[in-house]
Amino acid sequence: MWYTLNGEPSDVPQTALTGYLKELRFENTERRKKETCKLLITMQADRTYILESGYDTHFSKCILAAIATLTPQQLYSPITLQPHPGTTDENVLFCRIWVESELIKASYGEETDWREISKQAIAVTKAAAEMVF
Repeated sequence: MWYTLNGEPSDVPQTALTGYLKELRFENTERRKKETCKLLITMQADRTYILESGYDTHFSKCILAAIATLTPQQLYSPITLQPHPGTTDENVLFCRIWVESELIKASYGEETDWREISKQAIAVTKAAAEMVF
C-alpha cells in the first residue's frame, strides 16, 4: 500500500509505522514534470522517516484531521500510522491514526476548511515538539 522512492519505487511490507510525530509541513515540488504541493510528515521511529503525500489526498486529509483533534500531550506519546485502501476503490489510500491503543476518529467532508485544519495540526505538532517533561 505504500512504497519508498529511492530511484525506482519499492514496496514497503510493513502495515504500519509507529513513532513520534516530529513535523508536518507543506512543500511545493515537481513530480512527473508538474508543479505540485506535498504534505511531508516527519516521524522518528527506529530511524527518521519522511512520508510524502499529495496535499489533497485522503491519506493526507485523514492525518491532518486526526492530528488537529489531538493535544500536544497526546503527541508526546508514539503514534501509529496505518494506511488502508478504500473499500470501493483500492487506488484510494486512507490512513488510520492510533495514539497508544486508541483509534483517533476524525471525520471530514466537502465543507471542511482544510486551511484551518492544517494550521491546527501543524500548531499541535509544533507545540508537542517544544514540550519538555
